Amino acid sequence: METVTNRRHLWNGAWVLAALALLVLGPPARAAEIAHESFTPSFPIYANGGSGFAGAWKQGGFNAFASGYVPLDRSLCYPRLRNEGGSVSGAAFEAINGAIRDLAQPLGAGTVYVSFLIQPLGTLHAGVFNGFFGLTLNGSLGNDLFIGKPGGGALAQYVLEHRGGFGQVLSSGSTMTGRTTLLVLKAEFLPGNDLFTLYVDPAVGKTEPASGAVKADLDLGTVSRIGIYGTGAFAIDEIRIATTYAEVLPTGDPSSNNSPGCLVEPR
Repeated sequence: METVTNRRHLWNGAWVLAALALLVLGPPARAAEIAHESFTPSFPIYANGGSGFAGAWKQGGFNAFASGYVPLDRSLCYPRLRNEGGSVSGAAFEAINGAIRDLAQPLGAGTVYVSFLIQPLGTLHAGVFNGFFGLTLNGSLGNDLFIGKPGGGALAQYVLEHRGGFGQVLSSGSTMTGRTTLLVLKAEFLPGNDLFTLYVDPAVGKTEPASGAVKADLDLGTVSRIGIYGTGAFAIDEIRIATTYAEVLPTGDPSSNNSPGCLVEPR
């Protein structure tokens, strides 16, 4: 009888410990979309569509003296990637074009993913500073991360670099007029320098690639805004920020990724 009682006490104790563990650990982490901009129904300045932002787009960015972006009624499309609405484009320019938008939820701890579609237009390298263009993550320490086609160095490849060209890291992706490219950034915010990994044209609906272009010499601090930044002719679409890789690559109906709904035929 004493042995049975002791066993019951041990069993009850195990249940108590398991319950306490659940309380401490909490429920499993869930994927969460932080922000999404599909550039519908209008853009650029004062446009406040999308989700996860603290205000509308406005002119801004380092030495950006213009915001000559215009809305397009067609999306940039990529196989299996869900898309909505239109896109936005800029022409080759003789000054830096910049538009910024504040995030409702600043980035700066843990791991987040950023994805977007980008397509060179017109004549490649046309525009001041060799016609660069891309997306920036604007940090609180005076540093910005630039993701896109650079204005120096590897002009024909997509890169990661400090805004301004320092610390350029080449990816495997080539810039080609009329070709839509999917860029996915993994941003790991760490004490000191952060760790950034760029994936080019990953297959939508598959697992995260095992490797990419890595940049580890930049401390952004807190990222409270993103920017569209460039001098070359390009279009950009479907900017997504989330806590998981799958969340920034939501799948859609493959039949929707065809003309006339897309800016160009998908590959």
